[in-house]
Amino acid sequence: MPALPQNVVERLGVRTRRTAIVTYADERKEERSVAGPLTIHVCNRFMSTDCAVGPPLSEPLIGQIVLEALDLIADCAMRTLAPRPESPDYPLLKLK
Repeated sequence: MPALPQNVVERLGVRTRRTAIVTYADERKEERSVAGPLTIHVCNRFMSTDCAVGPPLSEPLIGQIVLEALDLIADCAMRTLAPRPESPDYPLLKLK
């Protein structure tokens, strides 16, 4: 799930919808607000989702769900996001 700092959520006017327990990379758990809906636009691709609300001035995170839904690849060396080469014009979604 994406995460945005509380001050950004307030500035965007996104409403709190519920709370959830989040687990941080260091395995700490904490109850945080979940706000939404918001629309994320990256590389000419769009999706609607909710976001976890982090402390004010915390680092915004896109998250794996957004990368998968928009079919984007992170290039850590170049610090870029780009569409998967097999799907330059629109996301390829797998259905089973």
